[in-house]
Amino acid sequence: MIRRSLLVLATALALAGCGTVMRVVYNNGDFALRVMANEYFDTNGDQSEVLKAQLARFHEWHRREELPAYARMFESAAERAARGLTREDVMWAIVSVRERYREIVAQAAEDSAPVIATLKPDNYAALDRKFADINAKFTKDYLTGDQAKRDKARAKWFEERFEWFIGDLTDAQVALIQRFVQTQPRMNEVRLADRKRRQQEFVALIRQYQSSPELAERLRAFFVNWERDRGAEHARLAREWESRLVDLVVEIDRTLTPDQRAKLVGRFDSLADDCRVLARQGRPTGDTRAAAGAQ
Repeated sequence: MIRRSLLVLATALALAGCGTVMRVVYNNGDFALRVMANEYFDTNGDQSEVLKAQLARFHEWHRREELPAYARMFESAAERAARGLTREDVMWAIVSVRERYREIVAQAAEDSAPVIATLKPDNYAALDRKFADINAKFTKDYLTGDQAKRDKARAKWFEERFEWFIGDLTDAQVALIQRFVQTQPRMNEVRLADRKRRQQEFVALIRQYQSSPELAERLRAFFVNWERDRGAEHARLAREWESRLVDLVVEIDRTLTPDQRAKLVGRFDSLADDCRVLARQGRPTGDTRAAAGAQ
């Protein structure tokens, strides 16, 4: 459930690279998630078996229910990118991703409850250590040292993501990204405070409801409504940041060369194809043949 309820399954779709690599990553996603979950809870013995079974169940659901939705989303993104992106298109993408997130965490809450029910004091101690580690890393990466160096690193991060979709950036596009990074709201202090608050609330919730039949429902509400409980300042800064990000995407889209636009459309089409292939791989053999014949 940690780190937005195991969203590595979804983010793998956008980070893996070529189709073959992405399919290998996704098809082994339940193993990767077990490794990540173990980093947080240090599971062992029977706990590990319960975790393995529940992650396999979650992975099967995700393949069956979510991958077709991803394929439709990427298809629509390709159509929108081909004609040129507007603010409405970018906002559609943000809303679509949030909708998929809510579906994922709702299911993850259901599937994680049997695992959380097995937690012992050692597991909670491991969770406290992991939270301390990631908070220390956040502080080091975003709240210490020279601001100019942090801005440069942040700009490079954005440049690499844009390059994955559109190829090599022009000098003008790099300048747009740098300006965005330098003028975005300074919200990292607020983000860290909100992160610590959510961590404390999460631990308190699972301790209180660990043995309760209400656990899955409480987890679902906690993760689905994560934005609702933000403080006023954090909510304001997040809205400002999102608005500027939308502006950045639209501005870069207006500067795309024909080759960059073709690469962008092709990337979305490829992602849609990969999602369809991965979804079919989870069907029984008869269903796979039927699906192939219907194409």
